[in-house]
Amino acid sequence: MTYNLDKHRRGNKISEELLKTAQSKLDELTLLLEPCLVSLKEPDRKHLVNIGTESIEFLKLSYGISLGNPELFPAFIKASGFGENINSTYELSRLFDKIEDLRYSISDTKTVIGNLAMEKALAFYNNLKIAARRDIPGTELIYKELKAAFPPRRKYKLLE
Repeated sequence: MTYNLDKHRRGNKISEELLKTAQSKLDELTLLLEPCLVSLKEPDRKHLVNIGTESIEFLKLSYGISLGNPELFPAFIKASGFGENINSTYELSRLFDKIEDLRYSISDTKTVIGNLAMEKALAFYNNLKIAARRDIPGTELIYKELKAAFPPRRKYKLLE
């Protein structure tokens, strides 16, 4: 099944002002979270468990049981901050999920709008190529410039 671009051809536009505002909000979010965030190197990332929804449920259950049975907590591990760690993990997971959903939506929207732009660029390019073949003045140099900038050979299957 192919995606139908018709609703986007008819003017479902994203304003430059909206995009600038969104970028500003992302910059603001980055500055807000920056002091708390950690950037792992690949080797470190491989040795740590990525905590998912199921893991959070296990963490919550472990914490609840440990509160009722503090004597079972290993003496060599500090129990302080256990609850805060779990709450932060849960809230970061929620934030991550929202950002991930937004990331996919932005990516899909960029793909659709990019295909609309490619459709127009290819129509212009093909028309220019015909004009250059017919020796229409001024078209040969423009055609050569565009041809040099043309993306690497790949079949562009435009969405319908």
